Amino acid sequence: MFLQLQEITSLVNIISFGRTEVKYAASIRVNLEQQGTPIGPYDILIAASALANNLTLVTDNTSEFKRVSGLKIEDW
Repeated sequence: MFLQLQEITSLVNIISFGRTEVKYAASIRVNLEQQGTPIGPYDILIAASALANNLTLVTDNTSEFKRVSGLKIEDW
């Protein structure tokens, strides 16, 4: 199983979650809660990672992620 995990992870780019991502996550959470339109905690972390790394988020869950200001999303 470990070898399978190594094989899979060798095919993808793994992004670290550091201070910049934490700041984005906090900002997203505060902004959405103030608007009364919160999203799930894992979705906040995903959105923060995409924003911090200037990435487009590919998702089938556009209804939640479209609430995040400045987030580029692609509906798949």
